[in-house]
Amino acid sequence: MKAVIFNGAKEGDLTIKAIEKNVADQLAKEKWEVEPIELRDMQIANCLGCFGCWVKTPGTCVINDDGRETTRKAIQSDLLVWLTPVTFGGYSSELKKALDRIIPILLPYFQSYHGQIHHKMRYMKYPKLLVIGVQESGVDYEETFIALAERNMLNFRSPAHAASVFQWNKNLESIPAFVEEQLKKVEVIS
Repeated sequence: MKAVIFNGAKEGDLTIKAIEKNVADQLAKEKWEVEPIELRDMQIANCLGCFGCWVKTPGTCVINDDGRETTRKAIQSDLLVWLTPVTFGGYSSELKKALDRIIPILLPYFQSYHGQIHHKMRYMKYPKLLVIGVQESGVDYEETFIALAERNMLNFRSPAHAASVFQWNKNLESIPAFVEEQLKKVEVIS
């Protein structure tokens, strides 16, 4: 089984790095192959909104940079993990760029799904999805962040998914139990 971790943190974010390491370690114990990707080190341009990935080069972004590689790795994984500081209830700019560039995994056509209109899926198999945001205690963006993540998880039609927020000023010793709980939610460890 293959897991890909999109780390959307800035350099020096020790809490997200500790969560990334715990995710990788716990999955490795279960014999998962884990590939962490530090998005800040990748050359990923902003989406042009040109829809070329749907009409000119179906399934592939027209921009030839690391965004193509991250998209390929994401769709070929069995578990995709998004790690990000919570920014006004949303994702970091680095994670947002990568997610905007993943749109080629969907088709430009629409269908009704759970009583809502969503894009049709391009592929038969999509990865499980775990979204973890990190924010300071006392900041109240958790509800907005979880709602955003749940909408994205619905669009991906992941076979199992979960979203949660970790308060960065909690004791770092609580990270292993937090990560274990999240990995159980997406049914990758027992």
